[in-house]
Amino acid sequence: MVLNVKELSHGFSLAVEATQFAVRHKRVQTKFIEALKITCIGMAVAYALIYGLVFFPLFLVQTGNTVFSTLLQYDSTQSALALLSTRDAVNHFLTMLPLLGLDIITHARPAVFGRIFFGMLDEVDPKYAEALRSWPMRKFRWAKLKFAAQRLGKRYAMTLGASLLSRVPYIGWMVVPVGTVSVMAKFVGYPASAAVVALSVVAPGSKRTMFFIFKSLLAMGDFSRDLLKPYFSHLGAKPKQQVAFYRANESAMIGFILAFYFFVQLSWVGPAFFILAQAAIAFFISRQTLRPPMYTPGATWQIAEEKRKSTSPST
Repeated sequence: MVLNVKELSHGFSLAVEATQFAVRHKRVQTKFIEALKITCIGMAVAYALIYGLVFFPLFLVQTGNTVFSTLLQYDSTQSALALLSTRDAVNHFLTMLPLLGLDIITHARPAVFGRIFFGMLDEVDPKYAEALRSWPMRKFRWAKLKFAAQRLGKRYAMTLGASLLSRVPYIGWMVVPVGTVSVMAKFVGYPASAAVVALSVVAPGSKRTMFFIFKSLLAMGDFSRDLLKPYFSHLGAKPKQQVAFYRANESAMIGFILAFYFFVQLSWVGPAFFILAQAAIAFFISRQTLRPPMYTPGATWQIAEEKRKSTSPST
């Protein structure tokens, strides 16, 4: 579905409104601090493990290299450079540690983020929160694993296919631009995506910008699915239903995600913005979807068929 500018703006305004709401309510702030503490503890543990398992052995090897080069009179320049390169690589990895720690915690301790989601929803719409809580959580682990494997397999196959076809004489150079147009067209339409790709062909210096836009569009979809986990889990939404829900709300969802996405990419403050986005998504859900009924045994709720409360951003 081609992105709708009005819906993008509507989603972004919901994110701003949700953030302002969260700042004003102490209970949401308390849940935010609780989730941030757990995240920080997880990062601290990861740091301790990395320093203990990587830096200390590196220090011993560097010391041994210096000592033995002195005793045995050999040139240790190459080995010293290799060790320095390894240490620099580890240091670079550490700059991304907060985001890695966040990713681990979202999968290992999903209840932490579920609590801040419901903490926000309790403040925004208590009846909605009560109804959603009444539904038993369903995780569909096998279905999710299968879906994730299929998605990764598809992306890998596309990448591999593009890599192989790009080596074909005369036409190989067209493979990546054509593939990029077909994927980006789903978001911005063929004219706009073709214009962006044409610019990258005419001005090679813009390729990095094009790749960044392309990667960001795909990453925003993954980001939104992570934020929607508490909602999907309580309503027992299978992966295909989740995709259908996302497509029905795609423009507003990307507009909403835009308010947080680039801040989340900042390594040391990213986790705080992710937690804020997790709270804010409850506001989005309460405004964009119908409240489910209270659960009764055997009941189902077809979230993909829900109609939004407002059919346009102006209402």
